[in-house]
Amino acid sequence: MELSENVKESTSSPDAAVHPIRKRMLSVSAATFLSRITGFVRDMLIAYGFGTGETSDLFYIGYRIPNMLRELFAEGTLSSAFIPELTRTLKEEGEERASRLMTAVSLLLCLILLVILVAGEVLAPVLFRILAPGYASNPDTRGVGVALIRLMFPFLLFISFSALAMGALNVQGRFFIPALSPVFFSAGLIAGVFFPSSLTGGHPVFGLAFGVLLGGLLQWVVQWGPLGKGRIHFLPSLGMREAWKDAGARKVLRLLLPSIGGLWVTQGNLLIATFFGSLMLSGTISALYYAMRLVQFPLGLIGAAIATVLLPVLSRQRLETGGTEQSIRTLADAYRLSLFFMLPASAGLVALGDPLIKLLFQHGSFAAQSTVMTREALWGYALGLWSFSGVRILVRVYYAHQDTRFPVWAAFWGLLTNLALSAALYRSIGILALAAGISVGSLVNQTIIFAGLKKYLTKTPWEIFGNTLPVLGASAVLYAGVRLFWQGVASVFPPQGSLWLAGEILPVIVLGLGLYLGITSLIGIREGVSIVREIRKIGKIGKKNPF
Repeated sequence: MELSENVKESTSSPDAAVHPIRKRMLSVSAATFLSRITGFVRDMLIAYGFGTGETSDLFYIGYRIPNMLRELFAEGTLSSAFIPELTRTLKEEGEERASRLMTAVSLLLCLILLVILVAGEVLAPVLFRILAPGYASNPDTRGVGVALIRLMFPFLLFISFSALAMGALNVQGRFFIPALSPVFFSAGLIAGVFFPSSLTGGHPVFGLAFGVLLGGLLQWVVQWGPLGKGRIHFLPSLGMREAWKDAGARKVLRLLLPSIGGLWVTQGNLLIATFFGSLMLSGTISALYYAMRLVQFPLGLIGAAIATVLLPVLSRQRLETGGTEQSIRTLADAYRLSLFFMLPASAGLVALGDPLIKLLFQHGSFAAQSTVMTREALWGYALGLWSFSGVRILVRVYYAHQDTRFPVWAAFWGLLTNLALSAALYRSIGILALAAGISVGSLVNQTIIFAGLKKYLTKTPWEIFGNTLPVLGASAVLYAGVRLFWQGVASVFPPQGSLWLAGEILPVIVLGLGLYLGITSLIGIREGVSIVREIRKIGKIGKKNPF
């Protein structure tokens, strides 16, 4: 069943309004799961080779800007301006006009990005001093850091065109390939780990930088291939002058400008962490990165998957029926589903943070002290996991109405909150302050975004929080159960190597999931009841067809 068919059904059935979200989310989640696994393999190899020291810090400082742009474009800013207009054009003016719009946006964006690229290459020394004042005072580290920024900055071109392809495919109801494309980025970076240091001036960290460029290129190409076979495709005959005259393309760029202007706001939280991290112990920046990678696993698997599917659905509902009541039901279902998974994920990460970090990263150059730093950062990030996901979901309402300004304003206040907390606490509680500051800032951001929803939904949708308290209680039980069970297993059978540790962690995770699903099903939480019902159906099918 195509997305357009699902949305049509939503006009006649209240329950059908949420069906496309759940169905498409499964496809995106499956692809995202594969991309997260390859991402962990990538990070494990980098951690093994570089640990959390000066060299790894320099790489992640240089990688911060292109990675920030990757997260910005891949997770919604470019798509938020592009998808609603492309959806409208495809519905009202047809495939040829939609293809023209995509081509015009691509050409104009290429021109803008080339200007940004040149500016980034020229201003790389200034950017490094701003990002990492703690390392900028040393000529050696400053030279390596500036070179890494310059080398990885062209990644911006690849990821921007990748985001355009993702938007065009999503509008056509194709979500799997765009969600799978980060696998190819990770593959490029893994290749960079093994890049011969003899070709990089004897400094292996430059191999990682080449891997970033290779990965970005692969992520772009893998999406533009399927796009050429779809209803919306690139028109080589369209020139730059015609592109500039295209009213739809200029509208997309006008919507994009507030988001680009707010780049240092929406993604500035990580820059704040990098700034203060450079003033702390060597390895702090790397530890923050590895902790965020653990948080991004459930966030990408569930939160980003829901948000990716939600925007095209809300855009179609707005065009077809005005979408007010339907949008409230769709938003409530999406947010409740996110909350159902994010709160227990936070509890699980806190309960099993230490053994998970040891299993995934504590090898080679990644020492025990690195684990301690990463664990503290993980605790701070886990505090805000539910709001990280919530922000992504709630802003889709604004994007569906082509409002890209208010989310930037809301994010600005979250940024100020983070800046104040980080500046006040980083000397006293260290890395925990930097991660917790991001979490509290996200909560402020989400609160402001939620308060403004009535502008587009006619009322404040309080029903999205309907399952919060019971889910919070069930998550607390999950934390206690997992923590007690892990302590018991680890004390009776002390881990003897990675395979042994993995063999102990897996049953603890399964127990925690079973405990959580059992509790939520028993107390009647809709999402828990639905999942348990599906598990029982699968079990019955297995009994009937054992082979």
